[in-house]
Amino acid sequence: MLTITKEFLFDAAHQLLGKGLSCEDNHALYGKCSRMHGHTYRLRITVSGDTGRDGMIMNFEHLKKIVNDLIINRYDHACLNELEEFSELPPTAENMVQHIFHMLGPVIQAEKCLLQSVTLYETPSSWASMTRE
Repeated sequence: MLTITKEFLFDAAHQLLGKGLSCEDNHALYGKCSRMHGHTYRLRITVSGDTGRDGMIMNFEHLKKIVNDLIINRYDHACLNELEEFSELPPTAENMVQHIFHMLGPVIQAEKCLLQSVTLYETPSSWASMTRE
């Protein structure tokens, strides 16, 4: 399988809170992450497909535009807790990567490619990934 990967950076704030939990219960569940804090996230998007006449699966600039339009422009310098997609779920790396995968998948497929994986680094040593099954 032939793939390409593009990496993006964005800064965002969040607070991990369980719906209906007290401050003490949230702190017991999420520790210091129950307080408002921020990260410089690193997002990797991997796409597969056949090469066209141009020798590319997808032009990197086109992939960049798609991801910027749908994800980066929405998340960069945002408080993730205030976004609709996290109104019922805490903005954990796992929930974020699932949402990003589901947002990008159909758009990438419309370009005659397949979204193979989304990896979101919350820190250099902590990340979540979702891959095509």
